[in-house]
Amino acid sequence: MSRVLIIEASYGDIGTAIDRVLEQFPLDVDGRSVLVKPNILGPFPPERHVNTAPAVVEAVVKRLRASGGEVTVADNPGARGYGAVEKSARVSGILDASLGSYANIATDVETVTLEGCGLSAGVSRRVLEADVLVSLPKFKTHVLTSISGAIKNSFGFVVGAEKNRLHRDLPSPSDFGRMLVDVYKLRVPDLVIMDGVVGMQGNGPSGKSLYPVGKILASDNGVALDAVMAHMMGLKPDKNPALVRAQSEGLGEIDLSRIDIAGDASPLKGFKKPTRMMPDVMSKPLLRAFYPDLDKPGFEVDPAVCTACGNCRDVCPGGAITIEGKVPRYDYSKCIACFCCMELCSEQAIELKDAWRTRIYRRLGLLSP
Repeated sequence: MSRVLIIEASYGDIGTAIDRVLEQFPLDVDGRSVLVKPNILGPFPPERHVNTAPAVVEAVVKRLRASGGEVTVADNPGARGYGAVEKSARVSGILDASLGSYANIATDVETVTLEGCGLSAGVSRRVLEADVLVSLPKFKTHVLTSISGAIKNSFGFVVGAEKNRLHRDLPSPSDFGRMLVDVYKLRVPDLVIMDGVVGMQGNGPSGKSLYPVGKILASDNGVALDAVMAHMMGLKPDKNPALVRAQSEGLGEIDLSRIDIAGDASPLKGFKKPTRMMPDVMSKPLLRAFYPDLDKPGFEVDPAVCTACGNCRDVCPGGAITIEGKVPRYDYSKCIACFCCMELCSEQAIELKDAWRTRIYRRLGLLSP
């Protein structure tokens, strides 16, 4: 039976929580290469709580080193461009928190085949060769995949523009979610420690709506941990394509009755789900007959915040964005609804507008918080 540990914690006493995790899930790291993989989405400062908190990274590094591990901290952020990896690590505070062990692993790449979806991808060789892998995801929602946890954190194995290509080739949430499992399988983490001290709700993974979860979650099975996190968010694990695929391939359990949970996994009160995660109480085919663009998203750009840096344009897999004047302009005929523009806007200037179905549900009072 998979076991998930949930500990009440704050960043001020994070070391105590990490000690408890390593007592419950001991790792043999003495003399072995250990890759610590935080969630570094992009160059977001720590106070925005988009990335794994530096305090968590530092506490983990200290303890693994004390146990004799040869520690490397690394990730492949979603941000693109020369120097984006180093900039993301520096601005996030994770470069300093790594205590000299941070490395750019995007320079040594191996092309692998993702068996389930039949596509190839360039991944960091250091991930595949690590003796021990410790994953440090963030407790966050995701507007495309509904959750951003242990499985999604492994998408950081994939380097650079390869992420954009996979978004382009697999635009549907179900296909994209199943691909994430293919990536996760390349190197299943030996231990997952989730930063849930300050979580993210609503339209994550880089949104502004934070939630004080006040917990560290940990497990030696990332699939079971993600299922528990989804439950705490008020989401159903068996409705998530990635979790269903992972369970079917024997990677972990998603039925909470079959998971040994130590700690409080109660659903969080008033937790906001992504707006695309709405109940199917009305027939989609019927609605689409009247509203062809039923689920098509739209985006609003705050001109007071936007710096016209062009990052949204550069990361858009569909080539749907141009910079005109001082703000991005969208050609929605090219938009594949991957949400990369919103996700990777370092200024958090882009917000998701309600699609037709969202507006209908809001009017009918059917949209959950």
